[in-house]
Amino acid sequence: MTTNHSMPLVTQRLRERNRRSLEAMLAVEANANHYRDQIAKSGLPALKRLVDVAQGNSHQPQHCRRVLLAVYNSYAWPLNLTSLRVLDDDLRRAALAVIEWSAVSDRELHEYLPDGHELMQRFAAIEKEEQ
Repeated sequence: MTTNHSMPLVTQRLRERNRRSLEAMLAVEANANHYRDQIAKSGLPALKRLVDVAQGNSHQPQHCRRVLLAVYNSYAWPLNLTSLRVLDDDLRRAALAVIEWSAVSDRELHEYLPDGHELMQRFAAIEKEEQ
């Protein structure tokens, strides 16, 4: 039998393949963690920006409130994508950052705001009046 001398080569190749696979998985995980960190870093300022604008009275605040309410409770407040279209460019970017952050955050976004739950309830009351 000639296979005995080839077994160490097969084992070595399998170990090398496993090492490369593990390194690739670790690199993907590191990239994903970096991506989540970047989203979290830009998410909080974007959330605060939307909240500031949402407390106004023009058409922009209404759409900011709708985005925030959709992130807060999408079942009760589904997001009409037209809300994103009518926002100014900087607010649209902030809205998309908040939406993306909400998908990867380990907490509800309103928890990052002082009295966030009460704020969202106030926004919901304003939007109910306008319907």
